[in-house]
Amino acid sequence: MVAGLALFSAGVPLYLSSIEQDLESRTLERVRQFEPLVNGVSFSGQDGTIFCSSPVEYPAQLLRGVSALDGVHSVVADRSCRVLRAPTVDGSSTATIPSTTETPRPSTTLGSIVRETTTTEALPVSNDELLLSVLESDPELTTMARLALTAGLESRLGDVLIVLAPVDGAFDEFGADLLAEIETDVASTIALVDMHVLESVDSLRIDTADNVTTIDGYAQVIEVLDVGDRQVWLLDSVLQADGTGVLPLLEIELTNSTLQVAGSHVSEEVLAAVTSIAEESGRAVERRFGSTSDDTMLDDVKVISLNAIERLLRAMIDSLDTGVLTVADTGASLAGSYLDENRAASLSAVAQSVGAEVSLAPPAPLGSAEVDALNYDIVELLIGNPVSFISGSAEFVWGSDGVLDEIAQLLVDVPGISVVVRGHTDSDGIPESNVQLSTDRAAAVATALIDGGLERSLVSWEGVGSAEPLIIEGVEDKELSRRVEIIVSAA
Repeated sequence: MVAGLALFSAGVPLYLSSIEQDLESRTLERVRQFEPLVNGVSFSGQDGTIFCSSPVEYPAQLLRGVSALDGVHSVVADRSCRVLRAPTVDGSSTATIPSTTETPRPSTTLGSIVRETTTTEALPVSNDELLLSVLESDPELTTMARLALTAGLESRLGDVLIVLAPVDGAFDEFGADLLAEIETDVASTIALVDMHVLESVDSLRIDTADNVTTIDGYAQVIEVLDVGDRQVWLLDSVLQADGTGVLPLLEIELTNSTLQVAGSHVSEEVLAAVTSIAEESGRAVERRFGSTSDDTMLDDVKVISLNAIERLLRAMIDSLDTGVLTVADTGASLAGSYLDENRAASLSAVAQSVGAEVSLAPPAPLGSAEVDALNYDIVELLIGNPVSFISGSAEFVWGSDGVLDEIAQLLVDVPGISVVVRGHTDSDGIPESNVQLSTDRAAAVATALIDGGLERSLVSWEGVGSAEPLIIEGVEDKELSRRVEIIVSAA
């Protein structure tokens, strides 16, 4: 008989530490039978990560051997199992260029950067091949690895000492349309990649202040990897593609929390106006790079009026998830991802009235950290407000579904997401009936979320019956197996 209590979670019940401990113990015991280099396993719910003392020869086969264990939903290999490098253990924030016996190389201090280094084992590859292997193996550098391959970076490394590698999240901010345009032209791809290599740690493009290292005054170094006799510096921003280093007259970037100002002709008048608008919207102003002039920008450049800039900024704040307003000698333009089509149309009308070009796109998908934060918030809500069904049915116990309205409100204004509701039962009863009951319960939760304000197109549901039980110490916990999962992901 299927009982009425349904436990909810985001993806898996992350708060069930006993399940995680059991999975970690059984997985580690299993994997060490055929791979002694594995030195640790960590589970978040039923999703696991395997850690290694040094890279294994066949990580894919290792994962296949583990994923068949009862109770395991998914498992991945940490970079320590897949990449020819391992993390340092001294906590040092100093990134030092590896030296050779012939020529000592200089070093540079890079703020509070997490550093990783290559293993000291002899590697059966050249330094050039090793660098490309690291780019291709690192899950945060898939876009940079693709661009490097297209640009033929391996054949043009020459005296390159540092490869500046924006993480995938930085390319997401860079914009899918612009990246696609660059990748359709090999010359543009080469120009972009060439902006991301340095021949020396003494390059004038590098600046370190207050324990933060930046490139070209705005791209922050977030991690340093020693790769043979070179280094890979992970960046939080993509550097300018044209390689000219020329700033626009004015550039204002809109994020959820800031208005970031850059440009060669930023006057005190403009900066004061931007600061006022930022404060009205609860945002901070960040002066990224370029100097601020005492002169009035509008006296020197007759491209757009200050009043028009203010109108555009307010319209952008009301209409966009993220965006950039650019003023150049040739005119003004704005680009960004809109919150919805109605607000996009309103912003386009304002831009047209002041003579600015517009390039808008649907909302960009959220990053993994943002998705994780949403899922965590959902778990917190449901732990404090459990939801239950009448035994053997998909009808909520009176009042227990109120928390679903809160979850809907949490998600309703978040752009670029999808929500999947998955229903489960324990192993009791007839399998076909369990699938139907779990489907009905998932549908009831999905309907409640839609009634709470989520777009119908964003929500889907499915029932898996008793196919994915929760196992503790080798035995199914039937109460915990009876659950419905709410999974938020980037659309």
